[in-house]
Amino acid sequence: MNRLILLSIIMLMPLCLAQDINVEKLLAYNKWSSQYQRVYLNEHEKLFRQMIFFEKLQKMKEHNSNPNNTYSIHLNQFSDMTKEEFTQKILMKQDLVGHLTKGASQEATHNDVNSEAQLNSKSPTLAASIDWRTKGAVTSVKNQGNCGSCWSFSAAGLMESFNFIKNKALVDFSEQQLLDCVIAANGYNIHGCDGGWPAYCVDYASKVGITTLKNYPYVGVQNKCNVTGTNNGFKPKQWNQVPNTSNDLKMALNFSPVSVLVDANNWDGYQSGIFNGCDQSLIILNHAVLAVGYDKQDNWIVKNSWGPYWGENGYMRLAPNNTCGILKYNIQITA
Repeated sequence: MNRLILLSIIMLMPLCLAQDINVEKLLAYNKWSSQYQRVYLNEHEKLFRQMIFFEKLQKMKEHNSNPNNTYSIHLNQFSDMTKEEFTQKILMKQDLVGHLTKGASQEATHNDVNSEAQLNSKSPTLAASIDWRTKGAVTSVKNQGNCGSCWSFSAAGLMESFNFIKNKALVDFSEQQLLDCVIAANGYNIHGCDGGWPAYCVDYASKVGITTLKNYPYVGVQNKCNVTGTNNGFKPKQWNQVPNTSNDLKMALNFSPVSVLVDANNWDGYQSGIFNGCDQSLIILNHAVLAVGYDKQDNWIVKNSWGPYWGENGYMRLAPNNTCGILKYNIQITA
């Protein structure tokens, strides 16, 4: 055992006894903190974070030992955050989301009469399951960091997948361009790291174009817009809001991935399985993700933006129907 770790355990033994914390928990904490490279301001904050971690460790053990649960939870980058910190730093601000969705109806649908035929101009026969990852149409999982910029990742992913379907080229687009440029000064009611609306991003890209991630890397804070002109890359021409039924979302997914809003209040610890942990009586849409398919049991497959170590390699399988509000607000590019 590393001598430094052993020494820290010995020094914290009195606290452990007082808080009913055993050596096993401390070892788990030290392994986790080393993996996620945690450095705190002082010893007081470290102890505070440890208490949060131990509480989540206990919750994880209790949850995963219950055979009735359809999903498992684990320790990850959020394991020393309070619930309040998670919602404030990672999710979109709740009061903004309601305001955005009410004011964005005209951007949720756009039809260009001069564009080529719509992607979904013909009604499909619904596949029993579909997963756009297996078709090579989905880029790698990204990490938004401590910024509520999920809306830019959902929108960028939507455009990446449509670009592949249309042009047979899988290219990573710039979330940072959307974060920096889809702003009030350009006519969009979006609030940077506090929250945004993917439809605004698609509208912006249709006018200006979206460049590549390589050309405009992600830094996780909102900076001054660093693009000029109106020919900066891929331009969507047509997009629609998908009607809010399971059948309509499945039909849309037979043509391409779909940008969706969800209630992610309880997503922080998800590891694997079929997630059904939202309070369906109080859905609060505060996170944007990319739906990339559904399985034979009608579970939705969604790509998140919390890195590949969260969930199932960055993905979640969400229980059928309107679990976590997935059917409420969503858009699909059609041309």
